Amino acid sequence: MVPPHGVHRRVHVGDLRPGDHACLLFASDEERTSILRGFVLGGLDAEHKILYLAGADGPPGPQALLEQCRLAGLPGGLAGQLEVLGPAELGSGQGELDPAALLGRLRDAADRSRSEGYRALRVTGDLCAVLRDGPDLSRLLRYETLLATEFSSGRTLAVCQYDIRRCDPTALDAFTSAHLRSVEVDPLVRTAELTVVRTYSPPGLRIEGVVDADSHRRVRDALRSVASVRGDVRLEMSRVEFLDLAGLRLLMTFARARAARHCTVELTGLPPHLLHVITLIGWDRTPGLRLGAAHAC
Repeated sequence: MVPPHGVHRRVHVGDLRPGDHACLLFASDEERTSILRGFVLGGLDAEHKILYLAGADGPPGPQALLEQCRLAGLPGGLAGQLEVLGPAELGSGQGELDPAALLGRLRDAADRSRSEGYRALRVTGDLCAVLRDGPDLSRLLRYETLLATEFSSGRTLAVCQYDIRRCDPTALDAFTSAHLRSVEVDPLVRTAELTVVRTYSPPGLRIEGVVDADSHRRVRDALRSVASVRGDVRLEMSRVEFLDLAGLRLLMTFARARAARHCTVELTGLPPHLLHVITLIGWDRTPGLRLGAAHAC
């Protein structure tokens, strides 16, 4: 996922806290499901009430997400912790969004969650899917403005979903500019020196920090997590501070394995010194490897 101009910075779904108002920009159902799974699991673990604004179409449904949570080993009897508002409850009879009325429903849900003993209220939904004839820019922007003010109290948190496949680019930029943060999946690896995050559009990994002897096993495991991806894989490396030769060998081995499946691995954002090392050794000719744009220092 590549945040558009309006988004200031990314936040991992597991780092969301009451008071946050973030957007989820997704280009695949897999990406959306992965992030919402973390959103629901995090809410259940933190004893938050979860309010799902359900559109008329598009997976994953809230009940399916809750079932995934049960399969993950969470205790039963959690249905009361998840409340669903359907399309008929979110819009007018003509499919129009009423921002003030919807905000009132959210306030009622927040009050109800506190009276039921929950620590906070989590809200998520794809309002574009709620509207019958596509997103109404002015109404959605009004809703987002009201939501940002309401959630600044710190008693609730919201993740507003936008399918970039369905939204006009101009409208999408307007929607996302109403958020300070863009939410993404939790890292596969997060240590003091290394972060590795799964990406979906294009599929691959974003690697940040230091790759050395202490982190080779973690990097190898992260690469295995995308080994079954169909098609090409991109490794975004513009924030890599250090990558030793053994770490580079891991990437070359991964590229050769992808080549055997007639796929490529693109290394993009490489710092110039790493690009120089790869070409000096001759690894730029590794089967399955493609060198993308280098990172400008």
